[in-house]
Amino acid sequence: MADAPEAGLNGDASGSQNGSQDAIQGAEPMVHAHAQYIKDFSFENPDALDSIDESGDAPEVSFNCAVESRKLSDATHEVVLKFEGKAMRGEKALFLVALDYAGLFTFDNVPPEHEDGVINVHCPTMLFPFARNIIATVTRDGGYPQLLIDIIDFNAMYAASLAENTGQPENTET
Repeated sequence: MADAPEAGLNGDASGSQNGSQDAIQGAEPMVHAHAQYIKDFSFENPDALDSIDESGDAPEVSFNCAVESRKLSDATHEVVLKFEGKAMRGEKALFLVALDYAGLFTFDNVPPEHEDGVINVHCPTMLFPFARNIIATVTRDGGYPQLLIDIIDFNAMYAASLAENTGQPENTET
């Protein structure tokens, strides 16, 4: 029995190189999340017994977030959300939390000029809910109300970073 000719990516039976190239150029960009993991984590509760005393003023909670990445191969990147937070009551630290939460991502058909935006906006947006849950759980288990981090606009964060690096005004439209 003779094999039928394989259809090229563009649907023609010739399987020509040009047809394959046209299909790749028209293919949808894809971001694949292969793994998510805690890269580094710390929770300090220096005076746990004193912090349970609710008679004092409400603590002042501050939180910082940054995005870092490194290229592992042509299409694979590790993206890391770095969180640092603390709760203070006056001069006294109630708790300190630091979390580096990472993901391993592969890009297909993402134009090189868009990779930086995908790395700094799309990937962190995918990781954020999981990191937020870890921080909420550990603060609750540390004896405090859950610390639910406000949703982060990674697009605005990226635009601010670009503006800072280029001296241009921010533009968050994409």
